Amino acid sequence: MPVDKIQLQHKFGIISHNHRQNLLDRISAPPTPTNNVRKPIPCEISHDFILSYNRADPLERSKFDVKASQLLQRVKRRAGLLSGGSGRHVHIPRSWVELTLLARCKGPFRDDVLKVLFASLLTAPPSVDNIPSLFLVCETVIEWIKELGNPIPETAWSNTQILTYNISELCFWRVYNHALLHNLQGCDSFLSDLSWHVENLDFVRKVYSKYPDGEILLRLLESIKTVLSGIYPSKEDTNCPPKKNFASDGLMYGLDFYQCVRNGLEPSTSLSALLTTLTLLGTENHLNTVLTFKLLTVVCCKNYLALQIIQAAATGNLPITDDTAGSSGILKTSFQNWDWVTASEFISLLVHAAIDGETSEIQKSAIQAGEMTSVRVDSAPVVGYGLLDIVGLNTAGVLGPAIQYALQQALTRLHIHIKNHPLRKSGAHLIWSALQTMKNCVSHRVIVGIAQNKTNCLESVQSELEPHGKLLFERIFDNLADHYIPQNVPLSSNKPSKPKVQVPPPKKSPRAPYVQPTVSLASNISVISKPGSVVKLMNKVRTIPDPHLESYADRNNKILQEVVADQWYKELLAVFRAAEKVAQTVQECEELSEAEQNRAQQIVEELELTESEVCNVMDTLVVKP
Repeated sequence: MPVDKIQLQHKFGIISHNHRQNLLDRISAPPTPTNNVRKPIPCEISHDFILSYNRADPLERSKFDVKASQLLQRVKRRAGLLSGGSGRHVHIPRSWVELTLLARCKGPFRDDVLKVLFASLLTAPPSVDNIPSLFLVCETVIEWIKELGNPIPETAWSNTQILTYNISELCFWRVYNHALLHNLQGCDSFLSDLSWHVENLDFVRKVYSKYPDGEILLRLLESIKTVLSGIYPSKEDTNCPPKKNFASDGLMYGLDFYQCVRNGLEPSTSLSALLTTLTLLGTENHLNTVLTFKLLTVVCCKNYLALQIIQAAATGNLPITDDTAGSSGILKTSFQNWDWVTASEFISLLVHAAIDGETSEIQKSAIQAGEMTSVRVDSAPVVGYGLLDIVGLNTAGVLGPAIQYALQQALTRLHIHIKNHPLRKSGAHLIWSALQTMKNCVSHRVIVGIAQNKTNCLESVQSELEPHGKLLFERIFDNLADHYIPQNVPLSSNKPSKPKVQVPPPKKSPRAPYVQPTVSLASNISVISKPGSVVKLMNKVRTIPDPHLESYADRNNKILQEVVADQWYKELLAVFRAAEKVAQTVQECEELSEAEQNRAQQIVEELELTESEVCNVMDTLVVKP
C-alpha cells in the first residue's frame, strides 16, 4: 500500500501545542499604544546627575563616584587620547561638551575631568568641525577663571587652578590659529559672546597680576580679543577698520625655516630666514612675540644648530648693525636688557629643549651652553646662554623679579624631570645647587610649590597620551606652514610627457603694509652644519623683505631631482643584477648537466656494461602508458 508523506512546517521549532498557540495569539494581537517619551540613555550625562552629585552627602558620594568614573571613561575613549584624536570611535565636539558638563561636579573628581579636557585640547587636531564646541569651552573656562581668581590665596596654586590656566591658554591659541587660517567666517555670534566674556576680566587682574604667568595669560586673552575684533569687525560698528592679516613678518620667516626642518632638509640653506626672525622678534606685539617663541621652541627641540644660534643671539654676540633705530629685535641687545615677557619665553624655550629635545646634544646645550661649537663669528667660536648660565646672571644681580620667577620654575621642573634618571644624577645635583642659590628671592617657597604642582599635572596628563604623538603647537605650525608656504615644486625632465592640467597655486593671504628696516652684519657669521663644513651667512647688506636666500621651490627642486636620479640608478642596478643572476643560473645548469653525464659514464665503466644492456635497463625504467 503506498505511503503519502506529508511535510510538516514548524515555525517555532518543535514545541508544545499550547505554547505555539500562545505565540500565535501574541503575534496577531494589535500593538498597545505607548507614550512617545524619550527614555534616558544609561550612560548619558544629564543636568540632574550633576545636581545629585553635588548635593550628595559624603557617604552617598561613593555611589555617584562609580557612575561618574564610568562616564569619564566613555568620554575619554570618545576624545581619542590614545589615538591622537582620530579614529572611528572619536567625536571631539561631543567629548568637549560632555567634559565641560562633567567639570561642574565638585570635589577631587573635577581635577580628573580637567586633566582629560587638557589632554584632549593638547592632542586633538585643529579641525574646523570643532569650532562651535571650542567657543563653548572658551566661554566656560573664562567663567572658571573668574571663580578661581576671587581671590587666589598667597600659597602655591592648586591643581584646579593650574589646569584651568593651561586649558584657557590652549583654547585661545586654537581660536587664534583658526583666525590666521580664516576659518571664523560666519562665527559673528560666537565672537561677540566671547568678547563680552573677556571684557569682564578686569576685576581679577589685581589677583592674577601678582604672578607673571597669570599676567601673561591675561595679556594673551586681551590680545586675541583685539585681533579678532580687527579681523572680523562687528556689523554694528561702521567705523571699524577693514579686515587685515595679523600673521607677522617674523612668524612668516620662522615658518619658512620650520618648513625646511620639518621636511628633513639641510637647515643651513635657510638659516637666513631664522636670523631674519630673530631680528624682528621683540619689535612686534605681545601676541606675535609669544607665538614666534612657540614656533622656535618646536624647532629647537628638533634642530641643534637652530638652538645654538638662538642661544648665541641671547648674549648679543652676533654682530648686527641696523640702519633704523629699534629694528633688530632681540639681536640688538643681550638677555639682560630684554623685557620680562621675552626673557620668560626664552627661559621656557630652554626648559622645553632640555626636557623634550630629541638628542642629548640639544638637552645638554639647553642646560648649559658655554662655548658654541657650531656658530662662529670671524672664524672664532662664540658663547651662548643656557639655564645655568642665566643663573650666573642672577647671582650678579641683573635679573628682575619676573625673570627670577620664570627661572625658578624652569629649574624646579627640570630637576623633577631628571632626578630619578639613573644616568643623570650628577646633572640633578648641579641643577639643585643652582636652585638653592635663588632661595633668597621673594616668595621662593611659593614659586617652587607652584612649579611642583605644574610638573605633577603635566606628567599625569602626558601619561594618558599617545607616546611620541604630535601635540597642539606642532599641529598648528604644520597647518600654518601649509597655508602660507605651499609646496609647489615643479620637476624638470628632458623626457616628453603628456600634457597636464595646470592647477593654479593657492593664493596667499594679503599681508598688511609694513615698513621694513635694512639690516647688515658687521662681521662674517658662519655655522658648522656638518663636521668639516662651514657655511657663511649674510655677509653683505640685505633687505629683510627680500632676503638673499634660495627659494623654497628651488631647494626642493634640486633635492627631488637628486631623489629621482638616485631611483633611476637603483632601478638600472637591479636590472643588471637580475641579468647577471640569469647568466649565472644558466652556467650552473650547464655545469650540473655535464657533471651528471660524467657521473653516468663513470658508473657504466665501473659496472662494465655494454651499450645494449644500458638501453635495456633504461627501457625497464620508463613507465609505459
